[in-house]
Amino acid sequence: MLKNFINVAFRNLGKHKFYSILNILGLSIGLSCFMMISLFVLDELSFDKFHKDSSKIYRMDFQAKLNGSDFNSCKVGAPAAQAILNDYAIVEDAIRIAATGNWFIKEKGLQKTFKEENVIMADSNFFSFFTFPMIHGNPKTALERPHTLVMDETTARKMFGDDNPVGKILVLDNTTDYEVTGVYKDLPKNSHFRQNIILSVASFPRRAKNPNWVNTSFNTYLKFQDGVNAEQLEANFPELIANYIGPLIQKFFGQSLEEFNEAGNNVGFSLFALEKIHLHSDKEGELGANSDISYVYIFSAVAIFILLLACINFMNLATARSAGRAKEVGVRKVMGALKNHLVNQFISEALIISFISFLIAYLLTLIFIPSFNELASKQLAMTQLFDLTYISYMLVIMFVVGLFAGSYPAFYLSRFQPAEVLKGKVRLGMKSGVLRSLLVVFQFSISIILMIGTAVVFDQLSFIQNKKLGFSKDQVLMVEDAWILDKKIETFKNEVKRNVNVKGATLASFSPVGGDTDGDLFFKTPTATTDQSRVIEIARVDHDFVETLGIKMADGRFFSKEFLSDSTAVVMNMAAAKIFGYENPVGDKIYTYGGSQEEPVVMDLKIIGVVEDFHYRSLRDNITPLLFFLG
Repeated sequence: MLKNFINVAFRNLGKHKFYSILNILGLSIGLSCFMMISLFVLDELSFDKFHKDSSKIYRMDFQAKLNGSDFNSCKVGAPAAQAILNDYAIVEDAIRIAATGNWFIKEKGLQKTFKEENVIMADSNFFSFFTFPMIHGNPKTALERPHTLVMDETTARKMFGDDNPVGKILVLDNTTDYEVTGVYKDLPKNSHFRQNIILSVASFPRRAKNPNWVNTSFNTYLKFQDGVNAEQLEANFPELIANYIGPLIQKFFGQSLEEFNEAGNNVGFSLFALEKIHLHSDKEGELGANSDISYVYIFSAVAIFILLLACINFMNLATARSAGRAKEVGVRKVMGALKNHLVNQFISEALIISFISFLIAYLLTLIFIPSFNELASKQLAMTQLFDLTYISYMLVIMFVVGLFAGSYPAFYLSRFQPAEVLKGKVRLGMKSGVLRSLLVVFQFSISIILMIGTAVVFDQLSFIQNKKLGFSKDQVLMVEDAWILDKKIETFKNEVKRNVNVKGATLASFSPVGGDTDGDLFFKTPTATTDQSRVIEIARVDHDFVETLGIKMADGRFFSKEFLSDSTAVVMNMAAAKIFGYENPVGDKIYTYGGSQEEPVVMDLKIIGVVEDFHYRSLRDNITPLLFFLG
């Protein structure tokens, strides 16, 4: 019986070639789109789950609210990791990691220099804490000593070819020698870590031993004992705050922790699961740009809608040619065919079409996955398509699609009565098919929704590209890492300005297109009080910054070489003036702490100008307060 169903199915496909090609091609394209999007979704959901103890690892985050301003960081102070290990036995291990910026690296005695951007520092237990296999070197001791580093295999091959680099000496930024003590396998693409070189924390003793708990300088990860719930540690965080941060609040603000909280302020720690960082975390100090869970929801919905459209298209095409098969059904029933035989026949045809479409969809996916990677900024490997688990899931989906797409035509066609067919009543039944009308309406509705969504995205992109940002971005060339020139940097700038094609040039550690900034505590009165204090971002620039980038002054002036006192002056944006309640801030002062944590000194800074607000973060964010310093 099954062999007969298959033979009849292929005979019908061959007899109606145009219909068959149209149906198979439509289903193939829908399945291929579903496959590529599903690969994207599965990859997003797999981040950081390859670690042996991934479910037991959490990141320790820091939050604070000061006078209405919120601060959310995924970094904590240097002492936190060891304090947690000392005070709470439920924590099995802890590690500190910090980004270190760009480095220029060369082998000692050679001139060829490499610029490395993804460089971090980490504690010596990095390779026992996380699951990153080592190729060369001892994972237990590779990061123990000062001025040692490890690198991934791609970087090692780039610098040393096929040689084992362990023991080689590298010079970083033309100043410091580092010994290569290990090589580890390239990081998986589904990791929120992106480093290719790791420096030992012992190489930075001042930063590693900084006792300040509110100097958020390290991404700190904790690994719990088996069977421990993260909430058990979070319940102890108020005690941790009272013991270690309460005294700092008393020193800097002259208030107890209770008084600080009663004034509407707060400070605290929280835990963030390692497996959720990539899709759910967007805080200050992230090791790299993360994704967003909303993309997973959106893409999943789009994938399901595309598959539904393909299935509905299959149903509509099948029922549209039902009149052509009505006589076939009538003759079969006259010859003694039962309804379930006909249902099985039509579902068999749908399953065969689904299987053929599945094979073509695989081929289309293989062809277009490089383009999809470029579009989605992914590195999905073709080998993922041949993973047995993935193939199993796709075969199940293919079977469900065949049943779903073939069920309605099967039951619709098998319902025909021989007498009605001979009287020509089938055509009238077709025209009055309520379900088919609903399917067509649904198909068009989804198509229109997707088109509207596309138009909205296009409009948003147009808005981003044409929005007035408050500074001139056209015809501006940014040369990164000019700091490597050291004392020659000013000479370089002056030589650039001598070029007739250059209107202006500026040196800055701040970029208005997404550059990192530092933050510090500032207050309006000589004594720091919680109601007059804010944590404000800082931009260090030279005298020509505003003029070169076309930023407009709202009041006062910018830094000038004619005034030596500008070295202790400050320029703020309008958002900063507003948050401090200044009406005419030029000539007034703002205060901050200098000196050390043990002996803080209040410094006064003269406000010499106010710049108009400009966007230096995502357009999704409000413009936040910013202070400019000369340097």
